[in-house]
Amino acid sequence: MIIAIDGPAGSGKSSIAKKLSEILNIKYVETGALYRAIAYYIIQNKMQNYNNFEFLKNLKIEQKFINKTARTFLNGEDITDNIKDEKVGNLASEISKFKQVRDFLIDIQRELSKDGAIVEGRDIGTVVLKDADYKFYITAKLEERAMRRYKQLNKSNVSYEDILEILKNRDISDLNREISPLRPSRDAFIIDTTNLREDEVIEEILDIIRKNLCIGTVISREGQKLSVISKGKVFRAIPRGKLLKSERKIYVGDIVVGKREGEFFVIEKIKERTNLLPRPPIANVSKCILMFTIREPEIVQIQLDKILCACEFLNIPSIIVFNKVDITPNEELERYVSIYKDAGYEVITVSVKENMNLDILLNRIRGDLVVLAGPSGVGKSSLIKALANVDIRIGEVSKRLKRGTQTTTEVKLYSIDNETFIADTPGFSKIELNEIMKKEDVRNCFREFSKYKCAFRDCFHIKEEGCSIVEAVSMGKINKERYENYLKIITKFL
Repeated sequence: MIIAIDGPAGSGKSSIAKKLSEILNIKYVETGALYRAIAYYIIQNKMQNYNNFEFLKNLKIEQKFINKTARTFLNGEDITDNIKDEKVGNLASEISKFKQVRDFLIDIQRELSKDGAIVEGRDIGTVVLKDADYKFYITAKLEERAMRRYKQLNKSNVSYEDILEILKNRDISDLNREISPLRPSRDAFIIDTTNLREDEVIEEILDIIRKNLCIGTVISREGQKLSVISKGKVFRAIPRGKLLKSERKIYVGDIVVGKREGEFFVIEKIKERTNLLPRPPIANVSKCILMFTIREPEIVQIQLDKILCACEFLNIPSIIVFNKVDITPNEELERYVSIYKDAGYEVITVSVKENMNLDILLNRIRGDLVVLAGPSGVGKSSLIKALANVDIRIGEVSKRLKRGTQTTTEVKLYSIDNETFIADTPGFSKIELNEIMKKEDVRNCFREFSKYKCAFRDCFHIKEEGCSIVEAVSMGKINKERYENYLKIITKFL
């Protein structure tokens, strides 16, 4: 049995992993110690320029399970007790950003766990052991984690405030690193230990193992027919009796807990949703790609601004993707990219046909459940086909109207990998804003307005003399086209 345990520093995952190792009599692999071993080597050798990591070829890092305890060895020397220092830990977090380091250690981690192990770290469930039998993400509030670490280091001169700042910075580094960022695996059980004793956390984990529970994601719904993907395999899903009696509806995107029984996934529980897109209904959306073209079909800017407005209101991070840049005049492309970058949005230019910049886009959505919105004919189906390697029907652009024919008729998640899903959501592109928000909300959904503090309370920034937004438009600080679209949107509410 292989159990993957991930989580931020100070969450208690190491202690929990050690206790589980004793109870289940399974080897414990502390992957953080492997990174610390490299950091320790750098510090001991007073290395200033180590970023090429050529020295890694001279290192032999081992972890041995001695008297039911994981001991870490560097070139034959037991360094277990030497790598607990915060200075070593901080450098370990820093060097973990580098691909050379992660590539060097990934095979070591897999070799250590191949015969069964409890493996603890930052990217075990998402990268190192994607097919682990059980995955857990152990977390806790920052302040609680800092207090735990402070108590561990009570003999040192490090203050609680210093530890709090160190953990805060380490979280930022771990969460935002480009390679293998810290995040829960999609099929991991998330356990917040802030208000739990260690024995309560361990009992919860053991209960999940005893019941052989697993996590899945609902990827399609056709009437009452549900499909769930779990650990890379698609199952026909059946809600358990209690769930059926509760009359709680299950949506595409729902993360569900249940048991795999042959070709079926029996759903016992729906995990709490982070959000629910109103139309079409899809749950737990973490990003929205707004796909448009400047040419063929010609951009309808107010449509883009309306979808952006909806994303802002629903608090869904958005990425604007301009496709068909291979046939778009550079001057036009640069103008629209500038408009939206200046407004504070992330913009990626791609050509699906030429496979241009798709790697950049994929890197930005890795680990997310992404909805794809935009008008017909801009290449949404082609993008899904390219990213998810699936064969779906692609509509032709009308030669007369230069518009696409609508080909998507249902909501379905396409798996890019076990952690990343993408869905075409045609209904979201046509959403009426007055169905989901009030007129007061619209003014807060144009990012560039937030840079200016209007002197008038409850100002709608329409024609009030002295309004800072109106003045910014007249001075060219806010794009006039964006502002005119704001007026068109808000007048529908008035």
